[in-house]
Amino acid sequence: MKSLILLALGIVLAGPAVAQQAPPTKPTCVSQYLDAPDRTPAGLLAGGYDIKAAVTGGLWIQKDREVFYCNTGRIEPNRSLCWQLREPGPGGIC
Repeated sequence: MKSLILLALGIVLAGPAVAQQAPPTKPTCVSQYLDAPDRTPAGLLAGGYDIKAAVTGGLWIQKDREVFYCNTGRIEPNRSLCWQLREPGPGGIC
C-alpha cells in the first residue's frame, strides 16, 4: 500500500513537468524557403531569370526550375533580400 501511495505521489509531482515539455516541432511551410543572401532581383534578372509574378512587396523570379521570391522594399541590414523556393523538409505541414 505504501508503494502505491508513493507511486501516485510521483505521478502527481511529475505530471506538471511532463505537461510543460514542448511537443516536438515539425517542419512547416516556412522550411520551403532557403535564404539567398548573395542574390538580388537585379542580379537574377541580369542572369536570365524572368519575373513570373509581381505581388505587393515582392517578385517571384524563375529560370528553369529555380524559383526565388525577392522583397522589393527596404530591408534591415544583414537580412536576405531573396529566398529560394525548395522542397519542404520531410514531414512538413503545407
